[in-house]
Amino acid sequence: MNAYRPEEDFLPPPVSLTVTPPAPDAGQAVTLTATLTNTTGIALRGTVLYLAVDATAKQAGLGGLAPGRSVTRTWRTRLADDAEGRIVFTAHALFDVHRDGSDCTRATSSLVLPYRSLPGAFDNAGIASDDALTMANIDGSNSSLSAEALASVGLTPGAAVTYDGVPFTWPDTRPGSKDNVVSSGQTVLLSGSGTRLSFLGTSTWGEGKGDGKVVYADGTEQVFSVAVPDWYGTHSSAAVVVPYRHIATGRDDTPVSLFTFGVDLAAGKELRSVVLPEVSDGLQSGVAALHLFAMTIN
Repeated sequence: MNAYRPEEDFLPPPVSLTVTPPAPDAGQAVTLTATLTNTTGIALRGTVLYLAVDATAKQAGLGGLAPGRSVTRTWRTRLADDAEGRIVFTAHALFDVHRDGSDCTRATSSLVLPYRSLPGAFDNAGIASDDALTMANIDGSNSSLSAEALASVGLTPGAAVTYDGVPFTWPDTRPGSKDNVVSSGQTVLLSGSGTRLSFLGTSTWGEGKGDGKVVYADGTEQVFSVAVPDWYGTHSSAAVVVPYRHIATGRDDTPVSLFTFGVDLAAGKELRSVVLPEVSDGLQSGVAALHLFAMTIN
């Protein structure tokens, strides 16, 4: 068996990780399966494998592992009842390569669970105060909505507002906090029924166009499309016009617009979830993105 030679490059051996089932629900048990394969020319000694779900981990001692050998360990664990969004799974192996040295290897896997509410899905800070405008970035180029300008048109934190006969609750957040979701195909749980699912939001870097999907409790699905104008300027179709905004260099007195839009629902059907329109893959300067601040069933 070869000995470790420090003058040679040492490529850590691979560890693989699978999670089953691949699309679990919150509160459901999942099984993590990790396989460590010693592809090096030396024995791995004192090997320890950690399997983790976010901050919860299990440790397994593997002992020595000769060149060419593999070892597999599994861990069955239960997701939290209130789990939502991105869940990260990790397999991390530590091992000694000689008497005075050690190394490690790791693999990660992740999945996205449905969000329990639209605020739970918020992933972008789009509102900043006038005296701290760098705390938010709605478009990837350090622009933002002004908290003071929003307040001047009735959009204070947690405010109940009505546009086109539809009631909304403005995000109850502080400036600089996450206050909107960049619509990228996230799933948000719903309950109840109504005639229409409505959104309050706006687009940056052009028109926000994409397809979403309503899922009913009986398993049927309804695809819908949105095309939301860019926020810049005063639009005749706007639900509300905000008198000014922030840009990277300071205040810009060009008004910006927020819009209402949505989808008519099947009569009498109970809702299960909505898949938000897939407009962009997150936030990027120069790429059209749709920002959702509020959602309601009416």
